[in-house]
Amino acid sequence: MSTPGTTPTPRHRRWWVVALVVVLLAAVVVVAGVLEHRAWEDTVARYEADVAAQAAEAQGSRAAAEAAYTAGHDDLTAAIDAGVPVLAASEDQVADDDVRRSLVQALDHAETLRDTPVTYPVHTSVVAAVSRPNPLRSQTLPAVEAEVVEASDPSPDDLDASAAAVTDATEAVVEARRQWAYDALGPAVTDARDALTDLTGESVDAATEQELVEAVTAAGTILDAGPDAVDAEAAVELRDTLLDTTEALWTDRIDRVVTARRAAAQADGVDCTVDRCVALTFDDGPVADTRRLLRVLERRKAPATFFLVGANVERNPEIARAVVDAGHLVANHSWNHPQLTTLDDAEVREELRSTTDAIVDATGFRPYLVRPPYGDVDDRVRGISLRSGLDTVLWSLDSDDWRTRDAEQVHDDVMARVEDGSNVLLHDIHPTTVDAVGKLVRDLRKEGFTLVTVDLLVEPEQS
Repeated sequence: MSTPGTTPTPRHRRWWVVALVVVLLAAVVVVAGVLEHRAWEDTVARYEADVAAQAAEAQGSRAAAEAAYTAGHDDLTAAIDAGVPVLAASEDQVADDDVRRSLVQALDHAETLRDTPVTYPVHTSVVAAVSRPNPLRSQTLPAVEAEVVEASDPSPDDLDASAAAVTDATEAVVEARRQWAYDALGPAVTDARDALTDLTGESVDAATEQELVEAVTAAGTILDAGPDAVDAEAAVELRDTLLDTTEALWTDRIDRVVTARRAAAQADGVDCTVDRCVALTFDDGPVADTRRLLRVLERRKAPATFFLVGANVERNPEIARAVVDAGHLVANHSWNHPQLTTLDDAEVREELRSTTDAIVDATGFRPYLVRPPYGDVDDRVRGISLRSGLDTVLWSLDSDDWRTRDAEQVHDDVMARVEDGSNVLLHDIHPTTVDAVGKLVRDLRKEGFTLVTVDLLVEPEQS
């Protein structure tokens, strides 16, 4: 309110305030715009980085997967290539079949895995779309998808595990074969040394004998070094040399003995390449009835072959001696009459060697023929027999005397089937067989047959 008598002071307008507000608002808008733009640029940069990383992953994942698969596949192939020849070389040359079986299974799985066509499973990688939250400058960057390889199928881990299994199984077979080679060398050396000892003083091939001596010396060095130092290939080769040379030495001895006996027989007018020869052979003695059989043969002036059981020789050494003194041929029929193919090598060797020793002790004669009980024989038993100085002889005509136990039946069965070169199987442990022999010898001679020991036949080893 004005005071009476004074002039009112005019009111000044503050226009600059408005201007200031406008300026401030403009500044805020500018700053906000700058910040929003920078934020968008950061978003775009992250988006582009994600897309680039995605592209790199998509491209690199296949290369990495292929490289990893190739490396694993190559390692697996190398393991297989190493294992296959080891498996082949170890056949019949490891003590435990389960060791080889593990390698067979590992190789089967590995070869299946190796030959499986490879695939590369993928997953889709997504970089999400982004939009600029500015209505005045609307902008959207699209979502980007790419396929990324996860791994190979079969996976590198599967390939590596299979390769490791093959490698481990291969090493186990190598070790088992090394032990087998070491263990097998010992018996071969024993056979060789026994041959050299048993044939001392006999006329044998000097070169073969020297080769065997050298092989025994080399084998002794290997055995002294122990199994861990064994080169399996070299040990197996040396073992084969020992076996082959031992067999050659005994074969030479047997051939010389048989040749001399055939020459002596020919000098006496018996030649089975010309004559119709028959050999009567008697298994399982000597027993009490063997003496009666010897008397029958003596009266008939008939030679025979006796395949003696070692245990019976030990019980009746004087009867065994009587057989030899009567001019008959004695041979080995094992110690206890087992099926030799069911025994291990050491047991077969003992059956044969102990019987030979008993015969030598009782008669002074070293047998060179063996008839495996029951005719049960295979290549393994033949080899052990030969390395024990014994050639294997079976039979061609089974009289069935062990089954019929009837003298007339035995006689008639033999006469019905006999032919030139017959190797007749009989058993002097059966009294009925002894009863049949006198008439059998008489009638064989009536039919024009010449009776001989089995080694004089042209082909004595038959079954």
